[in-house]
Amino acid sequence: MDPVQQTTPVQPDSRFSMKYSNGSTKKYLLGGLAIVIGLILYVWITSPMVVTVTGTGEVAVPAESATLSFSVSGSDATPNGAINAVKTRANAIRATLVSSGIAESDIAESQIRVVPASAVTQGATGFQAVITMGAKTVHVADNAGLIANLYSSGASLVSQPVISVDNKSELEQQAFEAAMKDAKKQAGAIALKNLKLIRKVVAVSQVTSPSTSTVTSKGETTAEATQSDTFKIVKAVSVSYKMW
Repeated sequence: MDPVQQTTPVQPDSRFSMKYSNGSTKKYLLGGLAIVIGLILYVWITSPMVVTVTGTGEVAVPAESATLSFSVSGSDATPNGAINAVKTRANAIRATLVSSGIAESDIAESQIRVVPASAVTQGATGFQAVITMGAKTVHVADNAGLIANLYSSGASLVSQPVISVDNKSELEQQAFEAAMKDAKKQAGAIALKNLKLIRKVVAVSQVTSPSTSTVTSKGETTAEATQSDTFKIVKAVSVSYKMW
């Protein structure tokens, strides 16, 4: 009978086990690192810093024209007499405007409105007729003299000149671009301070300075009775940025 041969079990190579173990550990470490980086990127992308800045832009050019509005009134004991009185004053004012270089086509006149004088001044008698007129002049620098002449010719109340230019839309665009540039500069300073390298505009709103008009009086000085002959547009923009 053949003797039983005993076999010695094969021992695993320790070098192979260590190599396999090290490789698995590296995979787990790399996987965990990738997850952490992914979470950081997700939070970074979905939680940007949101800031809102206000930028201003201004454009000023010489005015090309000015428009004045004024009222003319006449009083009399009868409605017809009041109408005739206001017509006489309106015609005198029209002649004054034409002599100052304003074209007939640039002079506007409303219908005559007649009311009892007591409706305007308590205790007054008779009737009052009123006409509202307007004139556009290109002689912007002489607005003060024109206002004085209107009062001398019988105007009751003269508004401050409203100056204008032909290319207003272009000037508004220039003012808007200047305001956006100012907002961008402010946003850049904030981003640098907070170590934000990427920024994106998410909302923009804007406000334009309106054309204003007030009234003058006969007692005002030349400096008080006229505005500057410079047409100015000021825009303010509110810009919201997301920053990463």
